Amino acid sequence: MIDKKLENNIKDTERFLEFWSKFHQLYGSKEENFLSTRTLVNSRFQDLMDSVGMKHSQRLTKGFPIYEILSIENFSGMSDEKLKRIEECWTDSYYFLTSVLNQFQKKKKRIERFNKLVFTIKSLLRRRK
Repeated sequence: MIDKKLENNIKDTERFLEFWSKFHQLYGSKEENFLSTRTLVNSRFQDLMDSVGMKHSQRLTKGFPIYEILSIENFSGMSDEKLKRIEECWTDSYYFLTSVLNQFQKKKKRIERFNKLVFTIKSLLRRRK
């Protein structure tokens, strides 16, 4: 038994993590590129959260570091304290996204183990007949 929604959630999360990593590379390079890409990243993040079924309240609390990064207006006027906080947000955003992916992968493994158990039981029952 394959859970197509679960498979799609894993793929979507992996794709977004890769996209987020590329977005992170823009941070600290050209400010215009970062700011112009921000809207697209926000849209993809919202799409991901919709597809994985994360409630709006969870998005705000658990995804706060992502929203903090997406709210950056410019680099030049940032204080050292704000820059440090943004760096922490990058780290926390990877933790959050990785934890979402890990939850899906664990669920997939549980399903696979369950499927193996069901197959084994069916095989044993067939042999008894």
